[in-house]
Amino acid sequence: MPNKEKTNRPHILGRVLAFVGGTLLCVTVVLLGVVWVLLKGPSPSTTELFCRTVQETSALRWVPGLFLTEEERAAIRAERTEDLPTEEIDVSLIHLDEVTVSEDEPAVQLLDIASGSCRGKLLIVRDPKQIRLGVTEPMGQVPGLPLLEMVEKYDGIAATNAGGFVDDGGRGNGGTPTGLVISDGQLLWGSPSLSYHVVGLDENGLLIVGKMTGQEALDRKILWGVSFVTHDGIASSLVINGEIQTQNLSGGVNPRTAIGQREDGAILLLVLDGRSIATLGATLENVCDIMLSYGAVTVGNLDGGSSSLMVYDGQIVNTCSSITGPRSVPTAFVVLEEVPHEG
Repeated sequence: MPNKEKTNRPHILGRVLAFVGGTLLCVTVVLLGVVWVLLKGPSPSTTELFCRTVQETSALRWVPGLFLTEEERAAIRAERTEDLPTEEIDVSLIHLDEVTVSEDEPAVQLLDIASGSCRGKLLIVRDPKQIRLGVTEPMGQVPGLPLLEMVEKYDGIAATNAGGFVDDGGRGNGGTPTGLVISDGQLLWGSPSLSYHVVGLDENGLLIVGKMTGQEALDRKILWGVSFVTHDGIASSLVINGEIQTQNLSGGVNPRTAIGQREDGAILLLVLDGRSIATLGATLENVCDIMLSYGAVTVGNLDGGSSSLMVYDGQIVNTCSSITGPRSVPTAFVVLEEVPHEG
């Protein structure tokens, strides 16, 4: 007499597979329907915002091509600004000679950010010389480091991710930077003769943002520097001399990381969450508004999206948007426990 249990197993397995397959098909149809509405619906502003949002990502840049022609995508795509000149930093606006740490303001202060729909963390570092650029070494030959490990490597107390890295299809290992990397005054990545949009700190602790060659960055005594432009070529200079660089604000709603400096020299490290139920993310205009509200005179955009992360006191303090957990990065702005002694 045949074993009924064995006879029924293939039928049960087939039903389970059919259920799973049917569920996945339904979910796919629904998602495609939502994307179609966002891209082909009655609201041009919604279509533009959605396109610019996904085009800033590494893994989903192909989505608008499902329903929009190349001509339609080109009409929405932001104008590239990476080749435009940038305004010169007015060093007289930043008073580095007045940097002091008093009992009235902690040397390092972590704040919650809740501005409109934006949610995240802001780290205020009173002395800019307390910050250095953490790097993975040998650069370009090994995978990057998760931010917690980067902080541990430099015996720091806090950090955010910094420059961009090669991330084709969202599968990059964080080991190969894009653009320029300067660490301890040495050009570790990039060319002296090529131009980059640099975000860095010089030997006096002045935050410098703007377009320059690798050699010009070294000539300006930048000790710790990276570069970043979006996939569509939007430059990283967000605020210069207290003025918003409106030409660089095109983009969507995504997690963001940025660095700024107040007129008293204090550094502002901002990470805004996104791609979650709590918050979809922030625009670059949101970043500028928040930074200006905390007194920033200079602001540079850093790598965002699933790389946006902040570590403080041995813990990740913001919400990581990467579904696989914190990503490995080639560079990070690390806050040391105290200002290193010179010499």
